[in-house]
Amino acid sequence: MRLGDIALACGGWVAPESAGRIVKSAVIDSRNSTSGCLFFALAGGSTDGHRYVDNVLRNNGMAVVSRGSRRECVILVENVEQALLDAAKWRRSNISSRVIAITGSSGKTTTRLFLSAALRCRYSVYSTSGNLNNHLGMPLTILNAPEEDPDVIILELGMNHAGELMILGDAASPTDCLVTNIGHAHMEFFDTVDDIARAKAELIRTTAQGGLCVIPVDEEILKSTAHTAGLSIRYFGDGGDAWFEEEDGTYIIFPYKKELRLQFEGSHNMMNAVSAVLMARSLDVQIERAIEAIAGVSPAKGRGRVLKAGGITILDESYNANPDSTLACLAVLEGIEGRRGVVLGDMRELGTDAPIFHREILQKADSIGLDFMILTGEMYDSVKAAASRTRVFIAEDWKEALRILMNAASSECTVLVKGSNSLQLGELVRSMEEGI
Repeated sequence: MRLGDIALACGGWVAPESAGRIVKSAVIDSRNSTSGCLFFALAGGSTDGHRYVDNVLRNNGMAVVSRGSRRECVILVENVEQALLDAAKWRRSNISSRVIAITGSSGKTTTRLFLSAALRCRYSVYSTSGNLNNHLGMPLTILNAPEEDPDVIILELGMNHAGELMILGDAASPTDCLVTNIGHAHMEFFDTVDDIARAKAELIRTTAQGGLCVIPVDEEILKSTAHTAGLSIRYFGDGGDAWFEEEDGTYIIFPYKKELRLQFEGSHNMMNAVSAVLMARSLDVQIERAIEAIAGVSPAKGRGRVLKAGGITILDESYNANPDSTLACLAVLEGIEGRRGVVLGDMRELGTDAPIFHREILQKADSIGLDFMILTGEMYDSVKAAASRTRVFIAEDWKEALRILMNAASSECTVLVKGSNSLQLGELVRSMEEGI
């Protein structure tokens, strides 16, 4: 990529003598800047990237800014955030790879990991890393794609408002898409679950005609949108093109009749695996190789890891939480023998029905014979009376939750840790893991 090409894509000004400079990577955090990188100086809630432009330039980097004087190695634009998206859209237009976009209310990252592993059996693959799935992370992923086009690029796309996936999908221009599920995440910004389905379906609308569309079998809004878009639809789930059944404690993937042993717990993760298998098979990956590759995927921190700390087994689901994913995790915990407990943090962005959802979670947790519940967050505190049979502790923050946990949990106890990322329950897990 040349600086002048990006300036043209963004509608920005660049000094003629700088236009030929090669851009090796793109960043939005100046601490990650290196020689040849392009820093997008975004203004955030706590700081403004323009403060760090001089440091980037001193390190032989370049910058996209929306104010300041015209100078070498800088693209001057009206809006840096829009410039980031425009640059990604331009870069995508010059990529010949197959691009698979994944969205859904939950399970996006896990499904992406499964699909990446399966497709690497046959193709060169580049994919989203970490949680770079929003209006900033997705454009960065595209801009940092390898110079030599891989066979497949897998992009994870998140949203919490209607219209977002139209914008991201327009930039990503996917050849194929996969929707993991439709659930109650982000209900604060939607009136109904059908409205969420319509928002997720925006990705389907931006997928190239004739492309593959892998969706749950029972989602009519997704199905109708995919038909209208002229996509080749594959369904997963009971009655679909691929599904799973439990036989004598093992999971069998149908119609292939292949056993799959995941390193992840729960039927919800098995369904994520089925969707990845279906997409991989649709792209001619041998079923045996796809199954083997997916079985080798390990859970990431906060996304289904199981670890031992101080004699306690932790089910680490600390990265995020919504009603559907939390109920799925409680179902996993219910199936585990021995002493059990939970550390639950508030589920955010649920709107006026938030008390109902939190009360439902506590009632479920209260029904499965737990030794204790540790709750943190104002919403759980307000509905704690919903748990009448289980010892309930209220913690002000993750630090207090940790102190309570160390006293409440006996050795050989299994503890589910789950909450919205803003509750920082991942810090609780990290502290236990490090023995702090």
